[in-house]
Amino acid sequence: MSTKFYGKNIFKEKIDTFKPKSKKKDKYRSREELILYNRDRLFEKIDTPKNFSLITNPTETINFINQLEDRYLQEKEVFVNMKHVEYMDYSAVTMLLSVVFSFKERNIKFNGNFPNKLEYKKKLIDSGFFDCLKTKIDKTLEYKIGKENQIFTRANKEVNSELGLPVMIETSETVFGEKRTLKGLQRVLLELMHNTNNHAVLNRKGEKHWWLSVNHDKENKKVSFIFLDYGIGIFESLKNKPEEGKWEKLKSYISSLVNKDDNSTLLKLLLEGEIHMTVTGKPYRGKGLPGIRQAMQRNDISELKIVSNDVFSNVSNNIYTKLNNEFSGTFVSWEINSNNNNLQWIL
Repeated sequence: MSTKFYGKNIFKEKIDTFKPKSKKKDKYRSREELILYNRDRLFEKIDTPKNFSLITNPTETINFINQLEDRYLQEKEVFVNMKHVEYMDYSAVTMLLSVVFSFKERNIKFNGNFPNKLEYKKKLIDSGFFDCLKTKIDKTLEYKIGKENQIFTRANKEVNSELGLPVMIETSETVFGEKRTLKGLQRVLLELMHNTNNHAVLNRKGEKHWWLSVNHDKENKKVSFIFLDYGIGIFESLKNKPEEGKWEKLKSYISSLVNKDDNSTLLKLLLEGEIHMTVTGKPYRGKGLPGIRQAMQRNDISELKIVSNDVFSNVSNNIYTKLNNEFSGTFVSWEINSNNNNLQWIL
């Protein structure tokens, strides 16, 4: 049986309708009360955190995302209540985009409302968030959402070696006012795309999208990046490595750690290249996650932060924190500003 969602459907989701029989008690309710009553009957309402950010409020934001993932697995229709958001950044916007695509890909209805604060309402609109809600979603390999040189999000299932060039051109024009070569940016993008496959469950590589959101702040001449991989995360992927060869050495090394159950220590060692040395017996040569940290140390990128499983790390400030809950995947954010390395354009 089809049902009706009463009230303004701000997500523009097409919903089949019917007119329910009136009840005596309904005539004593105001129009606004009836709208809320019927909305809540049809969708399960989930409130976003007031501080909606994986960077500044990881625990509550991860809990919110995990609630959505649980409803997705149960194929339940969801109404996201954003009315009371007091702060929201692009980490939240990117995660919402990815969640909406997942729901729509399985034809599960997903709806919600705007934040009361105009600043965050505008941020959602500018991101192309509502445009994607009107887009037919299938199992396409690649999606592009938003406006280039403003807020632009790409989703793909494979390594796209050609992506770095257009992103570098757009970034350098925003930050430096002209085309400049940003070697570190291209290297970081490639390493993250490769890591998406490396951190996938065995025999399931290429099944899930990675998400790249590029946010241009022309007034302050900086560009911020968010890379989101809904795989199983760094530490869970290490557990799935085969019990042989170099991976056997890795697992023995992890078992020898004093705080072996504290993944924050493990992430620090991983980024610093210590684990690579243990597994291979050779110095780190610039690939993988340690290469991203090295790009930061060379001043190719700034403000590097990573969230994976139960760890939040502000890599730029050498802070690694164990969380009370787990994020199913890996989140990486960084920015490029006028103080970062750049070279004359030579292409």
